[in-house]
Amino acid sequence: MAQPKRPSHPLLKSDHREAARKIPGTERVLEHILSELDAGRLIPGSRVNAARIAQDLELSAAPVREALCVLAGRGVVELLPDRGAVMTPITSRDVRHMWEIIAPVGCVGLELAAKSILAGADPTALVAAYDSLRARASEPAALRFILALNEWHYAANAIGGNEFVTATLDRLGVVYWDRYLVGLIDVHANIHGYLENYRRMHEAVLAGDGPAASAVLRFHAEWSIGLIRKAEAMKPRARKSRRRQEIRQ
Repeated sequence: MAQPKRPSHPLLKSDHREAARKIPGTERVLEHILSELDAGRLIPGSRVNAARIAQDLELSAAPVREALCVLAGRGVVELLPDRGAVMTPITSRDVRHMWEIIAPVGCVGLELAAKSILAGADPTALVAAYDSLRARASEPAALRFILALNEWHYAANAIGGNEFVTATLDRLGVVYWDRYLVGLIDVHANIHGYLENYRRMHEAVLAGDGPAASAVLRFHAEWSIGLIRKAEAMKPRARKSRRRQEIRQ
């Protein structure tokens, strides 16, 4: 039997709307697009309906346009004269190339963090971020684990004290590219590799050994690129296997 619909509480609804208004409109749009990606309603090549987003979030067109311009600058969307905003078509090659840029930037953050810890900086936030990523390794959603890796780097960057490191990663659209990464590789099948690489990075930073932490991150980048290449090689095999099955049927 269908459950009766519970009446909405006007005060709760009002409080929710008031809380939403306190978040800048542009940030709300960016978060909304992330949630659409996670739900599979937005994929590479699909059109971003700016009018619908404005309506859903009860915003004017201005913050939606601003958010789309931000994403265009990060390479996440393309602004086309006749079609409006379209999610950038992304290939596995693009994700591999992005790794080649992310790794050197991340190395700067790790070396600065190690230097700061060696000088007496408090590593509590970094330890908490590391505990969080380890806890998320067993969660069903691989994306939550990958995002926890980002949080660990953000904590390290904060300790390092150079705000441009995280700002650069944000401008590269790392949190968006990560959504595509989890669609390319089997994170859970390689979880032990992830955990081992980050254990080594974490311990090196805590020990104040920036060069060692950077060396591990460079290794991790090459390892990740290798996983993507392996996934690329498996796709033709999977297609051939499906064709054989179709022929037999």
